[in-house]
Amino acid sequence: MPLRPSNREMKALYHMGESNVMGPDDFKDVGEKTFAVMLKKEWIEEVEPGKFRTTEKGRIIHDEEVYFSGRWKR
Repeated sequence: MPLRPSNREMKALYHMGESNVMGPDDFKDVGEKTFAVMLKKEWIEEVEPGKFRTTEKGRIIHDEEVYFSGRWKR
C-alpha cells in the first residue's frame, strides 16, 4: 500500500483531526471503502460503529503530506 494518502484520504484526515469523530456519512465523496483502507493502514481508529478518529500515525502522515506537497490549508 502506498504511504502517500489519496486526495479523499487527505480530505478525511484533514477534517477529522484528533478530536473530531466522523464517519463516511459525514462526507459526500468519501465512502466506506476509503475509511476501510485508512483503518487497515492504522491511520484511524473506530470509536463507535461507523465513527472514527485519527491515530497518532494518521496525524503525522497528514501533517507531513500537507507540508511537503504544498497543500497547506488555513
